[in-house]
Amino acid sequence: MRWLSDLFGVNMPSTYLFATTDIGIEDLAAKEVSSLLNIRGTSVEITTGRVYFRAKESDIITLNYWSRTLNKIYILLAREGIESLSDIYRIAKSIDYTAYIAKNQRFAVRAERHGFHNFTSIDIARVVGQAIIDSYLDSQGHRLKVDLEEPDVEIYCMLRNQELIIGVNTSGFSLHKRNYRVYNHPAALKTTLAAAMIMLSNWDSKSGFIDPMCGGGTIVIEAALIARNIAPGIYRKQFAFTKLPMFTYVDMDDLKSKFMSLANTSYYPIEGIDISPYHLEGAIMNAMSAGVDDTIVFKVGDARKLRDYIDFEPRVIVTNPPYGIRMHHRNLQKLYHDFIFSVKEIPDVTIVVITAASREMRQIVSKADLELVHARKVLHGKLNSEILVFNT
Repeated sequence: MRWLSDLFGVNMPSTYLFATTDIGIEDLAAKEVSSLLNIRGTSVEITTGRVYFRAKESDIITLNYWSRTLNKIYILLAREGIESLSDIYRIAKSIDYTAYIAKNQRFAVRAERHGFHNFTSIDIARVVGQAIIDSYLDSQGHRLKVDLEEPDVEIYCMLRNQELIIGVNTSGFSLHKRNYRVYNHPAALKTTLAAAMIMLSNWDSKSGFIDPMCGGGTIVIEAALIARNIAPGIYRKQFAFTKLPMFTYVDMDDLKSKFMSLANTSYYPIEGIDISPYHLEGAIMNAMSAGVDDTIVFKVGDARKLRDYIDFEPRVIVTNPPYGIRMHHRNLQKLYHDFIFSVKEIPDVTIVVITAASREMRQIVSKADLELVHARKVLHGKLNSEILVFNT
């Protein structure tokens, strides 16, 4: 996106960024960052639930609009070891906040803490907030105001054991909330995990793609967005970076129009099947909201009898089956058994599933003599889950 460089100038400054992602897909997030920003994969540092990298200021816009696996993107202000609250105050006060908070703006500090400490996350937020006020007062002679409800700028602090991270939130609420969802399925998959599963399937956009338990349509909609090169951020009404002083002159309407012009309107062989007419109607509503209902075929059908409902040979099946949370264990096993043996009838297909009942799924995949080619543990909400990839 060379025109973004033109917008900011050839010699735009670079900065350190970090982004949060779902635990278990950090490598995929790093790969996506490398691809979007055209940087070497080795330039992206991977830690639990986060990736760190150096980028240009314009890349903040690119990532917020185009990333499919990231939750929030931050400007990294500090990353240091600490031993006490006084260390946190000292580090936070040493930062120059004038590039991120204007005099007429209000700010808030959001803090989280992991590990054993003799203070709380509330203490961290209080100390960092005071440090920001004192730093700005010293450098600008102006006392900043705090607004915990609707701040113009959000400063994020995370203490994991003895490592302190301070950053500026450029996204606002999590990017996994694409804003096209008008129907919320009770067991909806996070869009970021759906995108990660599609990446793991190595789908080429041209071959047949099916989600036989599509629920509210998240997986097939994300597949359509990828195929049509639609930036998932175009559905959002606002990003936090628009209030940062460095981006105040950017015409967001023009920017969104340019991103939308990069999409195509081709037809792709994508199908969503679900046994519930009610959920399927919701999936259709979501696809219409996303503007991709014209490239997804929705059918009421049973994943345990796929041959009865498909009229073409899919090459990729990606799905989020029930985990058994509201289902008797025996019923779950039978569902998995019937689904896997139904899939086995389709030749040369790659199947990607996510489940919190991975032991049951693994047993049935083995019983069906299917080739398990990849497995990874992920955190889906608060559920310890596993993504499995296997071939017929």
